Amino acid sequence: MRDLFIFDMGGVMAESCPVLPRAAAALGVGEAELLGLVREDFDAITEGRLGTEEFWRRFSARTGLAARENYWATLFAPRADPAMAALARALRSRGRVVCGTNTIDVHYAYHLEQGQYGCFDAVYASHLMGLSKPRPEFWLSILEAEGRGPERALFVDDLAENVEAARELGIDGRLFRGAEPLIRELEAEYGLELAARPGH
Repeated sequence: MRDLFIFDMGGVMAESCPVLPRAAAALGVGEAELLGLVREDFDAITEGRLGTEEFWRRFSARTGLAARENYWATLFAPRADPAMAALARALRSRGRVVCGTNTIDVHYAYHLEQGQYGCFDAVYASHLMGLSKPRPEFWLSILEAEGRGPERALFVDDLAENVEAARELGIDGRLFRGAEPLIRELEAEYGLELAARPGH
């Protein structure tokens, strides 16, 4: 029986909060153009090799576009899904429940300040680990820290690429298609009862 439950944060435990379209509007460029411009340093902030303040300084110097604020911070305010938090808390009676998330410094700080990691036993954040999904080392690092083999882990993410990478390691990867179907699945598999679903 699996007893390590790994959940992604954005798009699973909390709503997606795309910063790029609003940052593009603020900078006066198209979203596709901005995506191309930020791609160069995005892995660096996701894996903690570069802070987001320095990211925008470098961006302005490189592109000539004046980034007047840290858009990753000022345009980011996702709401957590109370039904998913209730699921995570219920699963803690069956094992360890952790967050495995690709994130950046200011997004991590936001979720922390809002108490959105409070339903987890531990949080594995890419910018602190120096590793990001879909690199296999991301999950291997979590498994080692938790003292479990892949056959004991279940992983939920809203990106198929990440789910497939986890499955290749022998982890039970589930593609997130909404809270209600996932809750029904896991209630049946793990004998949970979440009859009162917050927010549903």
